[in-house]
Amino acid sequence: MSETEQPSQEIERVPKHGLAPSPARRVNRARDDASYSHEYEGPGQGDGPARNEDPEPDWSGLLTAIRGHKVTAACLALILVSLIWKAEFLSHFFYWEDDFQVLDLSLKSHLSWAYLTHVDLGHFFPGVYLIAWLLARVGLYNWLAGSAIVLVMLAAAGLAAWRLLRTLLGNRPAILIPLVIYLFSPLAFPTDAWWITAVEAIPLQIALFMALNSHLHYVRTAKFRYAATSAAWQFFGLFFFEKAAVIPVLLFAVTVGFLTKRRLIAGVRATIVRLWKGWLLYLGLIAAYAAVFLTALSASNNGATTPVAQAVRIYVWREVAKTLVPGLLGGPWHWYHPLNYASALTNPPPYLIWAAIILFLAVIVASVLTRPRAGRAWVILAVWIVLADMLPILLGRLQDPGYAALVGLQTRYVADAPAVVAIVLALAFWPVVGQSRDEDGRASKRRDFFTGRWKAVAIVSVGVFVVGSFVSVQRFQTAATTWTVTSNRVYIANAKAALAQTPAGTVIVSQHVPTTVMAGNFSGDAVTSVVLGPLSHRGSQISWTSQPTGSIGELKVFGSDGRLWPAAIEGSTTVKMAFLRSCVTTKRPSLVLPFQPVSASYSQVLRIGYVANAAAAGQIVTVTYGSFTGRFTAQSGAMNVYFPVHGSAANVTLQAQTGGGAVCFDSAVSGYVIPFPGSPIPSISG
Repeated sequence: MSETEQPSQEIERVPKHGLAPSPARRVNRARDDASYSHEYEGPGQGDGPARNEDPEPDWSGLLTAIRGHKVTAACLALILVSLIWKAEFLSHFFYWEDDFQVLDLSLKSHLSWAYLTHVDLGHFFPGVYLIAWLLARVGLYNWLAGSAIVLVMLAAAGLAAWRLLRTLLGNRPAILIPLVIYLFSPLAFPTDAWWITAVEAIPLQIALFMALNSHLHYVRTAKFRYAATSAAWQFFGLFFFEKAAVIPVLLFAVTVGFLTKRRLIAGVRATIVRLWKGWLLYLGLIAAYAAVFLTALSASNNGATTPVAQAVRIYVWREVAKTLVPGLLGGPWHWYHPLNYASALTNPPPYLIWAAIILFLAVIVASVLTRPRAGRAWVILAVWIVLADMLPILLGRLQDPGYAALVGLQTRYVADAPAVVAIVLALAFWPVVGQSRDEDGRASKRRDFFTGRWKAVAIVSVGVFVVGSFVSVQRFQTAATTWTVTSNRVYIANAKAALAQTPAGTVIVSQHVPTTVMAGNFSGDAVTSVVLGPLSHRGSQISWTSQPTGSIGELKVFGSDGRLWPAAIEGSTTVKMAFLRSCVTTKRPSLVLPFQPVSASYSQVLRIGYVANAAAAGQIVTVTYGSFTGRFTAQSGAMNVYFPVHGSAANVTLQAQTGGGAVCFDSAVSGYVIPFPGSPIPSISG
């Protein structure tokens, strides 16, 4: 035997034995089959009468088969229930902020290497860009399509977790406990509701489970093909999330801590010597990934920063005490409801924070009393949290203590923790398949917390966890409605309908979308021409402008409800003059329209309304507003002409060329563009 465990093929196939019928059942089944074939013999082949071709279903046999696979049936049922719950949960949400940014970017990009390796705020996720590129062309802003992708990933992650737990512990009822913790943890729900974070985080969890599953087979058989499969799953994780770089660390820790017979130091040496090919493959993959990642990072404006000590202390305390520990026990039970801020911010009451910490420590103590090696499992969890969840934040986002306080309350930074906790619980409380009591570190009879009366305690504890998780998720869902994230669905639907009905020749003023859609820090990526423009297929029939200029017939602007309204100017209007005194003619080529009081300092646009007769068409009119001077060519009929201006002015001076005809001015308005109250397009609700 080598220094690492090499269980026999019988041990390796333990999960399959749980599905195989007993010898007695095979004998009974053989007798039933013989009787069955005798009764079905046709004429000349037997003495018995022919049997009806549509026999009654054997429900008792079906129930017997289900009872024989009760663990499998229970696991599949748990996965199905979690998917139904999460599907209903996702139906209340929609795309938000970074979702629009990445989808809009994909529409403007070819499926190129530069696009896939684009680094945004330190994130390197080609897989997310690939899926966004496909989704934007198949169903832009279609939440049904986007949430379907998330649900497929969740189903794959649930099945991957089940498969790993079977390989790790065997097909035993004990695997239900860590599976429930993973499937129903409230820490993951807010991440699943935000499309881009879900598509980033769930593949990491799939990769974690499948890479460890393949690595377990590699440890048990020393067959290199399993190491190659594990490396392939690690690459899959890296393709979606840079956190997957920590997976080899977890594989090494599990191997040394639980799959070797030696003490810790000797186990490290034995593990490296026996499985050196696999470790070399894993390290080579990480080295290649790091080279690509650092190259892409250097080409971006992102980079590591030096964290502030006070910010680090605030972040670590809040992340562990207020977010992670309560979340692993079904919390946080309460959430903050900041206006226009849809990230999940935990807000557990102080007494529940300390209760959660005490209970979490009690679970650790109970596991150590059960199995001496259990402490290693909790060290693995701590290492993962520090390397995968905290270190990226420490290097990139902790310069401001105030911001650190917010980051420490966001669940998305520890959304992968339930997956690791499921593995840690399995290792802490139960022996790995093929592991004897001696190898577990204690030859004497062990105390088992999941048999007898302790089984009831475990069931009740899991029940309390599920109830707490349900309460936490429902309160988050209510809070998200308060944050008006779901109003984005109505906004996009209204905008799509409005653009479809907009007449040709319409000019739309491009302004910032509502902050519930994208916050102000997204700058040029958060204007209506970028976010809503792709919803229109009218091409050149409509146009967008950030600053109205020249004579425009139909000028419109999107309101906060997503409807398209006629544009109005909010600001200062010139004093109305008698009609005959407001005209420029050959005898009176100059006209002054005064503001009373002077126009506002925040003015951005000047609109002048005029009426010109046919004889005046083609005349050049010079406009003076403060230090600004512009010109326009008069057109016959009633028209509006727009100029970009800045700052305030006491009046508007109009100077026309000498010639025939008259141009009469209604008024001039200086300010900024707003939707005019009155909508020609009906609102879409729901």
